[in-house]
Amino acid sequence: MSDTVTVDPALREHVVETICALLPRVLKREVPDASESTTLMDDLGMSSTTGLELVLELEDRLEREISVEDLGRDDFETVGTLASYVAGNLLDEED
Repeated sequence: MSDTVTVDPALREHVVETICALLPRVLKREVPDASESTTLMDDLGMSSTTGLELVLELEDRLEREISVEDLGRDDFETVGTLASYVAGNLLDEED
């Protein structure tokens, strides 16, 4: 099931910035040095619950739904891996 998804670099960078901006809100503490290489579980102590909250906050901020069907623990390795997943799995708005 490894479909290669082409990710727009500008969109991915926007998602990285958005994740870094949301981390203090989700973790309820300052996260001054968050970057693309910050590990979510190891560096920040993120749990599966806060990971889910981060995805929900991302949907709100990006105003797009994120397909979580294939979202796994590996996608929460770093800010960058999560950004890559999100940028490649935004659902088109079809209302």
